[in-house]
Amino acid sequence: MSSSLLSNVVEGADCTLQVEPLHAAHLPRLQAGESSALLPRLQTLLLQGLIARAESLFPVLPWIRQPRALVALEADQLRALVELRPHNRQGTCWRLALDDISTPSQHSRAQVLSTLLKESLLGAHPRSRSWVIRCPSQDRDQIEVLRELGFQPLRRTRLWSRASTPSPMPTELGDGCLWSPLNRRSAPLLWPLEQASASSHQRQIVDRRCNDLLDQCGAGSGVLLGKGDNGPIALAGLLRIDRGPDGARCELVRDLAWDERLNRALPAVLDRLQREQPDLKLLCNEEDRPLNVLLERAGWNSIGEELLLGRSLWRRQIQPRQRPNSLPLESVLGRLQPQRPPLPTPSLGRR
Repeated sequence: MSSSLLSNVVEGADCTLQVEPLHAAHLPRLQAGESSALLPRLQTLLLQGLIARAESLFPVLPWIRQPRALVALEADQLRALVELRPHNRQGTCWRLALDDISTPSQHSRAQVLSTLLKESLLGAHPRSRSWVIRCPSQDRDQIEVLRELGFQPLRRTRLWSRASTPSPMPTELGDGCLWSPLNRRSAPLLWPLEQASASSHQRQIVDRRCNDLLDQCGAGSGVLLGKGDNGPIALAGLLRIDRGPDGARCELVRDLAWDERLNRALPAVLDRLQREQPDLKLLCNEEDRPLNVLLERAGWNSIGEELLLGRSLWRRQIQPRQRPNSLPLESVLGRLQPQRPPLPTPSLGRR
C-alpha cells in the first residue's frame, strides 16, 4: 500500500483532501481534545502497521493477521480514520471500521468518508476479495456511502449494555452446564453455532474456517457447554469483536433450536463477565426474539442497532443454460441403438 500512490490519486481530484497510510507524522496533528481518546489507539495501529509491512515482504505466508490503517486529511488536519483488519487468516475477507476524528470544514462528512473508503478499497491487500463493516443504523451518511460503493446489508444486530452495578443473579449455571474459554478444543464445538447465525450469502462473503475463531478469543469470549448424548455440546457462545469507542464488545451466538438450559445458565454467565468487565457490550441478532427477551429480563438495556454490510468480488459459478433446440447426447445415441444386433440384409439370390 504505497503512500505516494494514495496521495496522488486524491490530490488529482482535490488538493485539499488527501488519504494516506497512518504514520508517525500524523500523531502531532491531533488536537488537544482528540489526543486523550485516540492517541493510544493510533499508537497501537502505527506499531501494527509496521508489522504489516513486514508481512507484505513475504506474500507466500499462509496467514495474515496485522491490520492496516488509513487517515483522511483536510488542510493537513485529521478528519477520519479507517482500520482494515483481516477477518480470516487467508486474507480474502477484511473487516473495516470507520471513525470520525474531527468535523471537516471544506467538505461534507459524506465526501470525506467516500474518499477514504474508495482509497482503502483501491489499495487493499492483493488477496482481498470481500469486505464487511458494522455501522449504526441511524448513520445515514455512512450507509449511503457504503451502498454507493456496492456494500449490501447482511444482518441487523441489537446492541445491549448493562448498569455498572448489576442486580443479584444466580451464580450457578445448573443442569451440568460449563463455561469454557475459547480455545482449540472449544472452537470446533462453537463453529456450527457461528455458521448457523449467518446466512449463506454472508458465509460466502466472509469465507471463514474454524481456526479463524481463535483470532476472536480473549476477554469475554467463550463457549457455554452442556451435556449431550455423545459428549459436551455448545449451547451458546461469545465472540470478541474489536474494542469499540464505548468499551469491549462481544457477539452472542446460539444454535437455531432454543435450549431451555439457556434460561438459567446464560444470565449467570453474562453476570460473571459483566462483573469482570463493567463496560462490556453485547451484540445480538435483531431477529432472535427469544434471546433478546432473555437479555431484557436479565437486566440488559438496548442502546442501539447496528447494520452489518458486506461487499464481495467473488463470482457465482452459474451453469450455462441448455439451448432449447439442442438435444442431449444420450438421446442421439439412443436412436442408434447400438445394443441391438444388426438385422440381416435381404438377398434375392440367383434367378
